[in-house]
Amino acid sequence: MTRSIRLSIAVLLAGLILLLPALATGWEGEESEEAEVAPISVDSGAAIDIPAVDTIEAPDPWTTRYLIPTILALTVVVIGGVILYYLVAIKGRYSVAAE
Repeated sequence: MTRSIRLSIAVLLAGLILLLPALATGWEGEESEEAEVAPISVDSGAAIDIPAVDTIEAPDPWTTRYLIPTILALTVVVIGGVILYYLVAIKGRYSVAAE
């Protein structure tokens, strides 16, 4: 294998490894909605009742907003480069002899 093919495979595998956690957690992009969970009331036996604090919805972390689309784009570019390299350098080098 040449160095460029090995590098392309390494980049592709690294992109896949970095993308697997997002696929495993069911990442659906910007449209995903978090399921609402009803607050659970537990009788703690305290003298006063403290009202539950509403959770503040945090924006998506930068990893899901920027890193995953960048990895996907780079993976597509690497796969396209490998296919182009095959078509130009390897396939053009050999020819099938007619019988």
